[in-house]
Amino acid sequence: MKASFIVALVVTLIGGLSFPQSLWAQSALESPHLGSFQSGVGVIFGWVCDAERIDIVFYSGDKRVTSNEATFFLGVDMHGYSQGGQPEGEISYQAAYGTSREDTKEVCGDTDNGFGLLFDWNRLGDGQHTVSARADGVEFGSATVTVTTLGRESLREARGEFVIEDFPVDGSDVTLRWQQSLQNFVIRGDMESSDGGSGPLPPPVLDNPQPGSFQSGVGVISGWVCDAERIDIVFNPGTRTAMTFQAAYGIDREETEGDCNDINNGFGLLFNWNRLGDGQHTVSARADGVEFGSATIRVTTLGEEVLRGVGKHARLKDFPTFGTDLIVAWQQSLQNFTIVRLDNLGPRIASIDAIGDSISKAVNAQEPCTNTDQESLNWATSITQDRALCSGGGDGVYSQAERLECRQGAMIVNADPSSAESGSEMLKDFFAQAQESAALLGTQPSPRYVTVEMGHNDICSGTVERIQAECAEGDDQDPLNHCRTTSAAFEREFRKGLDVLITVPALKIGIAAPVRVSQLCNHGVKENCSLLGGTCGDLWEAVITLGIRDTGLCGSITLDCSDERVQDGYETARAYRDIMERVSAEYAALAEGEASPEMTIGGETVGGAVKATGAFLGFSNAAWIYKFTSEQVSCCDCFHPSFIGQDTAARILFDGFTCSPTDMCCADTGDPVSDALCTAGDTGGTFHPGLF
Repeated sequence: MKASFIVALVVTLIGGLSFPQSLWAQSALESPHLGSFQSGVGVIFGWVCDAERIDIVFYSGDKRVTSNEATFFLGVDMHGYSQGGQPEGEISYQAAYGTSREDTKEVCGDTDNGFGLLFDWNRLGDGQHTVSARADGVEFGSATVTVTTLGRESLREARGEFVIEDFPVDGSDVTLRWQQSLQNFVIRGDMESSDGGSGPLPPPVLDNPQPGSFQSGVGVISGWVCDAERIDIVFNPGTRTAMTFQAAYGIDREETEGDCNDINNGFGLLFNWNRLGDGQHTVSARADGVEFGSATIRVTTLGEEVLRGVGKHARLKDFPTFGTDLIVAWQQSLQNFTIVRLDNLGPRIASIDAIGDSISKAVNAQEPCTNTDQESLNWATSITQDRALCSGGGDGVYSQAERLECRQGAMIVNADPSSAESGSEMLKDFFAQAQESAALLGTQPSPRYVTVEMGHNDICSGTVERIQAECAEGDDQDPLNHCRTTSAAFEREFRKGLDVLITVPALKIGIAAPVRVSQLCNHGVKENCSLLGGTCGDLWEAVITLGIRDTGLCGSITLDCSDERVQDGYETARAYRDIMERVSAEYAALAEGEASPEMTIGGETVGGAVKATGAFLGFSNAAWIYKFTSEQVSCCDCFHPSFIGQDTAARILFDGFTCSPTDMCCADTGDPVSDALCTAGDTGGTFHPGLF
């Protein structure tokens, strides 16, 4: 007879993925990680020393997940529990609890502390969602994640294999294969897997793994049985390495009601396939000792039980349909690749323009030092390549326009010159540039694309001394903060420019966060190649003391790179970045034909623009997170990106980048001076999306 309540046991062989002891408390939500990307059928797991029950709650911003928006493969739908003081509309699902976790014995005094929930992330839909883990009603962990679907709940009859080069080390490749049962990719080995066996259909059923499938990383074993006391999963039965684990049983599976006359028939097991090692293995599912399903599968590992400290992302072209690409990234917690973006515009973009400042005009990107625009070297719109080469050509800058031409194998229209202008500020110039770009792109073939990267001069064109009696732009600038643009004025002008751009049909608006310009102070000892000579620090000081430029080269920060100057510049820049991210998300959420919200901000009423058909907004934090190196800074003025920096900007703002020793990220510590200088580097494999 089946238990009336879920068997509180999910055997998970993922001890190697747990946090180090120095971080242990009495509980941990180990997956998903904060800021991670989720796709397909995934797992939510962790541990708690002592609790009666563990519940997982999902919601998206202010919108709570409703019962018809979330379907779980493992867990109990506790509709009645939501009446016990939870916010209206908040749905809680009970996780299986009591997993053996040897790694928790020292902290908890016993080992039966693990919990697990198997979940189809596709049911949540694209976008950000929050996962809350609660022990006896008290939250002990939460994570906001980004879910990427393929535009539907389940992708069927799709096939695809892709080679990921130079992973996990240079010179080594892996092959990803689409697996329908997981709605995700798995790592394929060099040999095909045997078809193996399978159980009777229906009942009972072993859903996962499928016979002949490939398995890698942390995966799920699931199915259903109408009536049993217990379900066991046996790996490699009949061999000396055979292992048996009890699965959680009693899970609601509504589709089984016709066969079983009830619905609590599901079972599930969370498992790290790496523990089996490379090669062919057999999985046997048994109800009360009698086998009802089996599958021979092939496991592919990357040579280690838990692969740490690596990162990789790749663009998979023309999947799931021609003209649509997927971007996948390695996720350490899952020991596998996961889908982070679906791009159906990049393969079709027909025209491009750029809005921005001297970074988008490539001032002083290359010697000789002209102190003028070198637009042919800019990261966004420059085209100097032979399309067949798919590279930056002789100039060393593989721009976004060139990457788009390479992807399509065809020419696109690039604005030359672009709508960007050196010296531009969000305060005084974004609205006018948006008008110019809208007029230009509106006459060009679609889909259209415009990059937006501004805010640097709102930080750096401020007065060298912090306190001023008054500012040139009145209330729009802060006399107590180097006469920098106030946050209210910055947001007002950003909204005004977006109100122009969203009225252009079939336009992708790619908004890049500003660079963390306070990083300049890391490079004061770099030799400059200007006529003045000396170090960058010498140049920054001389530009002011010799009267070459009243505001210097971001003199409000670089005059002496004091802690106060560095912190003030960083905190202002961070406020601008936060505004751009928040407002971009707001405009991205507008439906076609919907008007932007009207509001009074910075002394003006803005909003009311109607979003055109096919207008699309995307925001990337990549430029803010990236820790720029000395060679990526121009030796001409020690301020603008060199051609290497321009090439880097094009790359990280296209498909994104992964934090690694070669692409260092800024790890925020909470110390504003340390964070301003990116003193703490992050090489841990976190993926940060670009504009595609």
